[in-house]
Order: sequence, then structure tokens, then C-alpha cells
Amino acid sequence: MNINGMLANAVRVITSREGLKGLLSIPLYANAGYLVADTVIVSLLGFAFWALAARLYTPVQVGLASATIAAVLLLARLSGLGFGYGLIRFLPSAGERASTLINSCFTVAGLTSLVAALVFIAGLNLWSPALLYIRDPGLLVFFVLLTIAYTLFMLIDQAFIARRRAKFVLFKNAAAGMVKIVAAIALVASLSAFGVIISLGLAIFVALAVALLWFLPRAQQGYIPIPLVSKKAVKDMTHFSLGNYIAELLWFAPLMLFPLMVVNTLGAETNAYFYIPWAIAQMLFAIPMAVSYSLFAEGSHNEYLLQSNTLKSVKLCLLILVPVIAALFTLSDKLLLLFGSSYSESGTTLLRILAFSTIPVGINYIYLSVLRVEKNITGVILVSASIACIALGSGYILMTSMGLLGVGVGWIATQTLIAVIAALFLFRRHYHLVSTPPT
Repeated sequence: MNINGMLANAVRVITSREGLKGLLSIPLYANAGYLVADTVIVSLLGFAFWALAARLYTPVQVGLASATIAAVLLLARLSGLGFGYGLIRFLPSAGERASTLINSCFTVAGLTSLVAALVFIAGLNLWSPALLYIRDPGLLVFFVLLTIAYTLFMLIDQAFIARRRAKFVLFKNAAAGMVKIVAAIALVASLSAFGVIISLGLAIFVALAVALLWFLPRAQQGYIPIPLVSKKAVKDMTHFSLGNYIAELLWFAPLMLFPLMVVNTLGAETNAYFYIPWAIAQMLFAIPMAVSYSLFAEGSHNEYLLQSNTLKSVKLCLLILVPVIAALFTLSDKLLLLFGSSYSESGTTLLRILAFSTIPVGINYIYLSVLRVEKNITGVILVSASIACIALGSGYILMTSMGLLGVGVGWIATQTLIAVIAALFLFRRHYHLVSTPPT
């Protein structure tokens, strides 16, 4: 059966009631489905929140709030220490130590985020003078608590994924998205200067409390949130978690550094035409990332099914991405017109290139999940470092000769090169397992 026949058959399955029920009864597909839905809903609610904030608050207030929230997100990501990957890999086999493992990760990450927030505030004069306003005593405490809460807010998702309960990720994030929209409207009169930040904080606090006290005890039987640190639990997963932490920073390096490279090399106006397609593409990249997380969780539960689940994950990625990429390729110019004609004229080709890159990005995500299941930390770091170095290097070189398109060409060429190598390794692994008789 050719690829068109496979896709047509898959569409018939998921559009029938019985077929959809059958797919959702398979944890790999159910977890992936909830995570993809989470990506879509969070993106829509986030867009609505910022569109509303732009109308209710002044540009200066929105600018300061977005910068402050970006700082919180950065500190929270740095404070996670890779424990999310550790939870997905080790929680399924933790047995009676599961609650201790979860609480130990939460406690260490929470303490790390506390220190990170205090260090950030202490050095504001050096790295972000524009945010000196948060040194106000009340805002300072709020900023620190929000950083801690957001660290746990992100980390708890991995606990749900590890327990094959990704629906709670969707419920938690959807609740947070709706609460912050309501709070932004309610607080505009009384807290106009800080309403955007406070509304986000309230949403995170409420959603985290619900997740800790209601969702997580349902996902992990007998769970009670208690601050504690089990040295054995942390020690057993430290190598794995920190290795993945390094790999994650390397993987996201191009995503964070490309806009800085463009603005310093090609100018602020060109960076605006780059950033919008880049932001849209990252929403697409979140789809294969969701599928790969589901594969990682399933492999951690049953490594013997890793081969078949890997193939299913590739097919699922193609099923979702092919029609999305086709639609985006057709409508990219019209989509960018929403931001202005100059965005459409300058960014359409780049957006199409980035959209096609989602296929090799998906293969690389899936390959990283296979390596994580196999606890091949060296391989995880090597793949992530290769993508970061080649993408940044080629993107910069091509940018100087091709302009904006050079970044897209460097990105898709890098992802395709690594994806071809990854596919060869996966094929060799599959051939080895098939040709090796069972003992």
C-alpha cells in the first residue's frame, strides 16, 4: 500500500466512531492525542490572552509583562534540571517509591527555582535593568513564588505523561488558559499596571493547586504532595536527568538564538519578518514532540514493544503532519497577511521551508525518544549537539549570502541530514531485531 493509501485508510479509521474509540484505547495514541490537543488549545488560548491584553493594557505594560513572563519561563526551564525526562523514564518502574520520586523531583526543582529567582533579582542591574520594578517588596515575593510555581507547573506534566494520563496535561493547561483570560479582564480596573502578570500568576497558582491536589492523586494512587528529598531516588536518576537537561538546552539553542542572530546580522525589520514564521513553525514542531513524548512513556512502560511503537509513532506523525503541512503550504501567504502585506511578501517562502522541515524534525524527536528509552545519554547529547552546532553554523553562513531564506535552508538541511542518519540507525535496529531469533 502506498503512502496515499495508508493515509486514506488512517483517515477513515479516525473519522469513524468505532475506529476512534479503538485508537483511544491504545495508550500510545491516546497520550499523543491529548498532547497534540493540548498544543492546539494552549496556542489558541495564549493567542486570545495576548490579543486581549493588547486591547486592555498599554503597549508599555504589555511589553514589561511579556519580558517578565519570559524571564519566569527561562528560569523555570533552567530549574527543571531534566527531572521531567527522569520521571517519564523511571516513574513507571518505581513501584512503592513512586510518590517519593515525584516529591523529591518537585522539591529539588522547587529549591533550584527559588535560588535562580533570587539570583536573577539580585543581578537585575546587570542583565535586565528594565525589570528593576519587580524589586518592589510585594512584586518581588510574587515573582519568586511564580517562578517556583511555574517550574512545578511544567514538571508535573511529565508525571502525568509517565502515568499515561496525558489528559490531565490538557485539563490543567486549558484551565490555566481560561483563568488567566478571566483574570486579565477582572484585574484591569484595580491593577492596571500589573494586571497581565498577576492574572498569569493566579492562573498558574490555581491550575497547579488543582493538579497537585486532585489530578495527580488520581494519576498516581496514594500521592500526597509533601516536600522531601530522597537521596537514593535523586541519585538513581541524576545521570539520566542531567544528561537530558544538557541535551534539551542544546536542542532549544537554535530556537532561542536564531532571532538574536537575525536581528544582529540582518536588522530589526528583517527579524520581524523572520520571527512570525519561526513562531508559527514552532507550533508545528510541538506536534511531533507530543508524539515522541508518548513514545518515550510507552517505551518506559514496556521496552519490548519499542520497535512496533516506534513505527506507529512515525505513521502517526505523518498522518497528522502531511495534511497540516499541505494546508500551510497553500495558505501561508494568506496567513501572514494577518500580520501585514510586508510579512506575507518577505516570510511566505521561509514559512513553507520551515513547514516542510517538520517531517525531519519529527523523525529526530522520535529517534531521541528511542535513545532515551534505551538510556543512551551519550547518543541523546550527541544528536542534540550536532543539530545545534550545524544549524547555527550553516544558518549564519547562509544568512550572510541568501538573507532571510538562509536560516530556513540551514535549518531544514541540518534536520534532514540528522534525520537520514537517525532513520538508518532505526532501520538497522529494526533489521537486527527481526533477523535475531528469539531465545
